[in-house]
Amino acid sequence: MNKPPSIFIFCALACEARPLIAAWQLKKLPASSHPFAIYADPQRAVVVTGIGKVAMAGAIGYTMALFAVPALPVMLNLGIAGYRNRPLGSLVLGHKIIDSETKRGFYPQFPFTVSLPTQTVSTAANPNTDYSADALFDMEASGFYEMAVKFSSSELIHVVKIISDNRHSPITAIGETGVERWISAQLAAIEDLLDALLVHRQLRPQDSELYDRLTKEFRFTVSGCLKLKALLQRWRTLKGDEPLVWQSRQLKSGKEFLTWLEKRLDDSAFFL
Repeated sequence: MNKPPSIFIFCALACEARPLIAAWQLKKLPASSHPFAIYADPQRAVVVTGIGKVAMAGAIGYTMALFAVPALPVMLNLGIAGYRNRPLGSLVLGHKIIDSETKRGFYPQFPFTVSLPTQTVSTAANPNTDYSADALFDMEASGFYEMAVKFSSSELIHVVKIISDNRHSPITAIGETGVERWISAQLAAIEDLLDALLVHRQLRPQDSELYDRLTKEFRFTVSGCLKLKALLQRWRTLKGDEPLVWQSRQLKSGKEFLTWLEKRLDDSAFFL
C-alpha cells in the first residue's frame, strides 16, 4: 500500500469489525504475514485485536509499526460494553477512561460538537456483571488509550462503545449476530464522527504558511520538522482560528519553540 491510512479502528472481536469491513469493502492483509487480522484500504484500517487490554495494546503497537503512519492519525476503539440502564445497541463515546486495576485515567478531548452521549468507561480484566457503578464496562479501552496516545493526539483518539448488556439483558445473552446488527445500525453515526475528526486533523493553507515562516526563523532537525507539523495540526484542532503568537517569548531555538508550543497545547487540552 503506497499511501498509509489516516484512520485506524481497533476492535477486540471479529463480529465488531465485520460491519465496517463489509461497508467499506476493506481487503484483508495476508493472514500468514501478520499476528492480527488487518483489513485496509488507502484511507482506513480495521484491526481485530483479540480480547483484553494487553492484546489491544500489542495490536496497536504492531499496526503502527507496520504502516508508515502519517502525523496524528485518527484512532478509534470500537466495541461492545455493558451499562446498567442504557438500551441495547446505543452508541456512546467515552469522555473518561479508567483502568480499574492501575487506577490510571485518560481524558479524550472534544474540540468539536458532540451529538452522541458520553460516559466514563471502566476497563477491567474480567467482565462486569454488577452494573452498580455509573460507567460503561469493557476490557480494552484503557489499553487502547494508553498505547494510542504514543502515536496521535488526544483530540483524535476516541473510545466508541455499543451497549451490549445491562441489568435486564446479561452478558450471557450477547450473540455475534446481535453485535453485528447493532454496529451496522450505527454506521452512519460512526462515519459522521470520523468525518468530524478528519476535518480537525487537516493542516490548513494558513498552517502551511506558518510552518514555512517558523522553519525560516528557527532551525529544526528532521524530527523537529515532523513534530512541528503535528503540533500545528494540534493547535488548529484545539484553538481553531486563534493566531499563534510567539514573538514576545524570546525563544532562541527550534527546540525551545517546540517545548513552548507543546506546553501551551497541553495546558489548553487540560482546561477544555
